[in-house]
Parts: sequence; C-alpha cells; structure tokens
Amino acid sequence: MGLELARALTEAPLDRISGTLQVAGDPGGSFHLSGGAIVEVVSPGAPGAETLLLRSGRLSEADWASATRSGTAGHAIGAELIARELVGAAELQLICVAAALDGALAVGMGRIDGFSLDRDAYGCRLAAPRAIEADWLVLEAERRIRALVSRRHPFSPFRTRLCRTESGTAALDTAAAGERREVLLRLNGRRSARDIAFLLGRSLYAVAVEVSRLLMEGLVEAVVPARPGQHLVGPATTAGGLPRRLPGASGVNDVLPLRPAAGH
Repeated sequence: MGLELARALTEAPLDRISGTLQVAGDPGGSFHLSGGAIVEVVSPGAPGAETLLLRSGRLSEADWASATRSGTAGHAIGAELIARELVGAAELQLICVAAALDGALAVGMGRIDGFSLDRDAYGCRLAAPRAIEADWLVLEAERRIRALVSRRHPFSPFRTRLCRTESGTAALDTAAAGERREVLLRLNGRRSARDIAFLLGRSLYAVAVEVSRLLMEGLVEAVVPARPGQHLVGPATTAGGLPRRLPGASGVNDVLPLRPAAGH
C-alpha cells in the first residue's frame, strides 16, 4: 500500500484521530477511525462485512433489515445483531476484521491517487465490536499483498477475467463440495476474483488464493481482453470458439509494482 497512506494510518493512534480517511483511486476505499484505531475499512474492490454476512447465508435479509431499523449505524447495528443473538460478538469481530483486511488489500493492490482525512465524517456502516490496531492491519495487509504478487501466476483480483480450462471443467466431475468447487463453477471468462468473492460472500483474499492455486494447476486461465473496436458478447475466442489466452492478459502489470500517485 502507498507509503504515505500506510504512514498516515500507523500514526493515527498518536493523535487519537477519529473520522474517515478517504482514499481516491481504483478501486479506492475508506478507513473509518475512532480514537486512532480502525473500526471499518470499505472498498468497492472487496466485500464488506455486510456482504460477508448476507451473501454467505449467515444472516437473512429480513434479520439484517430489522436490525438496521433498530440500530441507526456503526456500532449500533453490530450491538443490535449481538443483542438479538443473530451473531456472536467473537464471530462478528472475526468477520469485521476479515472485511477490513480485504478492504485494505484492495486499496493497496489498486491505484492510489491520493487521500484525505475528514474528522467530521463518520459514515461507518458496520463497525467491528473491538477496534482494530492500525499498525497490525497495515502489516498484515502488506503481507497478504506480497503473498499474492509473489506467486507463480500473479494476477489482478479486479481486472483479470478468468475461465476454466478443459481440465478445469473435467475437474468439476470429481471436485468435492466446498469453496474450490464453488469458485471453479463460477469462473466463466467474464468474472474476476473480486466478482466471485461478492457472489459467494467470501473473503477476497481467500478467493484470490484459491484462484492462484487453480492457475498453478492449469485448471483456470486468464482471458485476453477485447481490443479496441472488437465487439464481443463474451471473452475473445479462437476460430474453434474457445477463449483466447495470451501471456500478459492477466492485467497484473496494472497493479505491480504497488505504487502511490506522485507525491503520495
């Protein structure tokens, strides 16, 4: 993640900063702070805690709607979920921490154009029951980013569209039920790891790690993006109707090396 952004987050506890650190970029995101600690990280590049609860089936839409009507925002919604015994405090903490790490990973792996702090803004949707130490979150997010980009087949979790190979399709006949099969089923040449994470209500990092394994095993490949002026309904295809794939099609060069914008 950008050095200046990381420094701002790790120095926030010294000034007991409360507010929202808004990061402009692609996908960008926001860090919600309370007394210098992080209570929520959200980014269009990764599922938030709400999505992890609802899309995974852990919480019903009706229960969520009822809890949000009673708890106006932030800590109140989490407290309401716990009070109604819809989710345990420890489980909600784990989900919020996972979502915060995914959000930080998405921000760090993307393009950072700049950031600003609004001390008066507190747009937190679902705060972690216990605040998250900023220095720990920064270090752990950076560790995960390095783990992803150092793999044999690095790719962009946001821009790389993936499809099954013939071996991948054949593997569906023998793959046991579980996250691997669910991910493999949904890789149709039009979806990225981010898309799958949102569909399944799973951690972006967990899905990206599984995609890395599938790429290494030859069960999945990156799809070549259409050239300007090329009109396609689906992925680019060969004369035989199969998706065309070329080295460098993953879009990983868009996220490597990790870089802040000039001056940040």
